[in-house]
Formats: sequence, C-alpha cells, structure tokens
Amino acid sequence: MRTIAAMTSLVLCLGTARLASAQPRERVERRHERQAERRDDREQRREVREQRHEDHEMRREEHERGRLMEHQQRDTERARFREGRPGPAFRVRVAPPALRREFRPVAPSPRHVWISGYWGWQGGRHVWVGGRWELPPAPGRVWVEGRWVSEGGEWAFTPGYWEAAPAPVYAPPPEISVTVAPPAPRIEVQPRQPGPGYFWVAGSWHWDGRRQVWVPGHWEAGRPGWVWEPAQWARGPRHWRYRPGHWRPR
Repeated sequence: MRTIAAMTSLVLCLGTARLASAQPRERVERRHERQAERRDDREQRREVREQRHEDHEMRREEHERGRLMEHQQRDTERARFREGRPGPAFRVRVAPPALRREFRPVAPSPRHVWISGYWGWQGGRHVWVGGRWELPPAPGRVWVEGRWVSEGGEWAFTPGYWEAAPAPVYAPPPEISVTVAPPAPRIEVQPRQPGPGYFWVAGSWHWDGRRQVWVPGHWEAGRPGWVWEPAQWARGPRHWRYRPGHWRPR
C-alpha cells in the first residue's frame, strides 16, 4: 500500500510539473501570435497609406495635366477669336460629356458677347473650355456657337466662329386704329442706367386688340446705324391711331 501511494504521489507531482511548464509555453505562443497580428496590421495600414498617397498623387497629376491642357486650349481659342477665323473641325469616337453649368458674370461693356463654355478636344481627351465675354473682331459680327454632332458612330465637332450679321430688313409696324382713347401716361421712376450706351424708352399705352395695356419704360441698348422711334398715339376725326415703338435705319 505504501508503494502504491508513493507511486501515485510521484505521478501527481510529474503531472503538476508538466502542466506548470506547459502554461508558460502557451502564454508565450499566444503573445507571439498577438505580436505577429499587430505586425500584420501595421504592415497592412502602411500599405493602405502608401496606396492612398499614390492615388492622391495620380489624381493631382491628372488634375494638373487637365488644367494645363485647358489653359493651352483656351489660349489657342483666344488667339483664334481675336483673329476672327474658325478653328479646324475634327472627328472622334468618344462622345463629349454633358455641358457644365456656368456662372455668367456681368458683361464688361454692352459691346461684349458671351461665348458659352464647351468641350474641346486635345491630347486625346475632352477638355472643357470655360465661357467668357469677348469683343467681336469687327463691327457687325455675330457669334455662331460650336456644336457636336453624332455621325456614323463618330462625333464631329465644328468650333464656334464669328460671321457677318445679315443685313437687317426694315419693316415698320402697321398703325392700329381704335375707338378707345388711351389713358393719361403714368409717372415712372427710372432705375439706374445699366451702363454707357443705354437710353431710356418711356412707358406707353399699348392696344392688345381688346383693351389698353400699359407697357412700362425700360433701358434699351443703342444699335449702331439705327434710331428708336417711340410709340405714338394720334387722334383722328373718329378714331385714335397707334403705332408701336420700333427701330428704324438712320
């Protein structure tokens, strides 16, 4: 019995010793695993940061290239506009993007013409050319907007250009005979003149076919070679004759 008890005690001591020695190994292994996971996490975060930095640099370079191409295109267009000659037409297989919404600032003068923004083509890609105010290269010129047209699976672009305005045809408005006398003219307050070259057109009564309608006064931009004829009411024996205001050649 004593021998059996001694052997049992020895076995228990050995098991306890083995268990005690196994626990530190497990803790060390778990610590090593956690350290490896942290290293993997740091490496993954570093790779993500590097990828984000590369993407940011690529977007920045792409943006700078786009801005440079846009400025080059705009400089070319400005020189062409000053010379008053149309640019070359071209055909591509890539459809232009949708037009951008633009803010139109106040015109520098009544003679300036607004050139709307459009998509051009340079360096194998569409480049946006922003809208701006431009002076015509010569008096009597009007601006014809450029346009993209789909033709046979390709997109053809015709740039905008200046062309001579068609000679206006003078057609004075007919007189209107009415039996109802116009009321007394209204007293108006003129707003601030929008700019040089504008003149005030006084308000007047207008016959719309059934009754007298007051047309308020407004500022009108002058037209070279033309004169504004104000609206006129003339009393006849039985009727009132009315001729609307209109432009006529000098």
